Amino acid sequence: MLASICSSAGAQAHGFGQRFDLPLPLWLWLTGAGATLVLTFVALALFARRRDFGAPLLRSVDLLRSPTLRRAAHPLAALLRTLACALFALSLATGFFGNQDAYANLVVTMTWVLWWVGMAFFCALVGDLWEIVNPLPTLYRSIVRMIGCRESLGWTYPSCLGAWPAVALFFAFAWAELVWPDKDVPRAIASALLAYAALCWAGMLLFGVEAWRRNADAFAMVFRVLGRFAPLELRGSRPGEPARLRLRPYAAGLLANEPVSNSVAAFVLLMLATVTFDGFHETPLMDRIGTAAQMSRPVAETLYALSSATGLDETQWLNTGVLLMFPLAFVLIFRVVGAWMLRLAGRTGDTGAVNAMVWSLVPIAVAYHLAHYASLLLTTGQFIIPLASDPFGWGWNLFGTQGRGVDLGIVSPAVYWYTAVALIVIGHVLAVVVAHVEATRRLDSHRAALMSQLPMLALMVAYTSLSLWIMAQPIVG
Repeated sequence: MLASICSSAGAQAHGFGQRFDLPLPLWLWLTGAGATLVLTFVALALFARRRDFGAPLLRSVDLLRSPTLRRAAHPLAALLRTLACALFALSLATGFFGNQDAYANLVVTMTWVLWWVGMAFFCALVGDLWEIVNPLPTLYRSIVRMIGCRESLGWTYPSCLGAWPAVALFFAFAWAELVWPDKDVPRAIASALLAYAALCWAGMLLFGVEAWRRNADAFAMVFRVLGRFAPLELRGSRPGEPARLRLRPYAAGLLANEPVSNSVAAFVLLMLATVTFDGFHETPLMDRIGTAAQMSRPVAETLYALSSATGLDETQWLNTGVLLMFPLAFVLIFRVVGAWMLRLAGRTGDTGAVNAMVWSLVPIAVAYHLAHYASLLLTTGQFIIPLASDPFGWGWNLFGTQGRGVDLGIVSPAVYWYTAVALIVIGHVLAVVVAHVEATRRLDSHRAALMSQLPMLALMVAYTSLSLWIMAQPIVG
């Protein structure tokens, strides 16, 4: 991702340009990771037999009971919202009016690195800050107050739509991140940001701010999903609901009791699928798939026809097709595993129990996101230092950092690999724990819960192996 931003052609989003030979064969790493998950499952089977095993995870501390925090919360939230609105406006301005060189324009690094990667890290590790600082509702409500009209037309959001608009919008974002040829063109990025903002404001006008954010705003949803893993439950005040700031154990927010719709389950699976594809499409196997596609006459002719009719080349069309196949495959596999789970537990047809298990995949999504994008944040994120002094690329030096260099070797490949392995294994272990807790809460007996988790365990071992294989490809390939 964002190869054109990196000043070294060999740098990748989840790898480094220099070669690193693993100290042990890859199959030993895969075996060790799989064995760790199996041993976690065995330990849970032996020592977590009570239905209330997960009760301690549901405990939380209301931090707003502290008078000091309560007094500081509202002014701090207002300050952060103002800063977010200013950065959004500055990013749009630099995109439309600044230097169109991706290295010299703030909007590229701000959008792809600091906002998408950095905000995701913060939401997963600390709390859903985007719920507080999202500039789109703030700007919309400010405009409504200035005009003096109603906040919305009062239309009821169609329940049949569910979260499917967010699914479609997030897929479009993933396509833009991974395939779109203009993803590093400042004016194109600014245009896309403004178009998304206009779409959200139209939705807020029709259905109300909260209804749109809850169901259709892809980024509000993705950061909310990541925030369920975080130790801070953050929520701004809403009509009839006070602000919330609660401290809880990691992953406790994944054990909520509300029903999970098919569309929400699909959204979580889409998150996993797209970040997995991001790593996969940089592997030698994807190159071989591209070669095989060109050698197949029907496929090659189809790609050529699509390329001739559009502004995308044949490789971009192939990447689009494979990107589409990933979430479809993830949903299909999850449904097959879910049906297998219910059959073993004697609860065939209980799609609600299957959908609830999708929350157990969130620790995997968090771990893979951290492992996959950490090098991007640490290396390419350094561009924000000179860009802070010269956001438009006009030769300014506001803070004296305009000539600051970027150290792409800030983290060695060895440190990166060991950190990635640790993150992925820890994420999958937490996923096994969350799945076990969810199963014991929803199924009638300890035996039924254990039997239901065998398919999930097999799925998680397979996904751990796939994740580590993808992470290893730029290193050993």
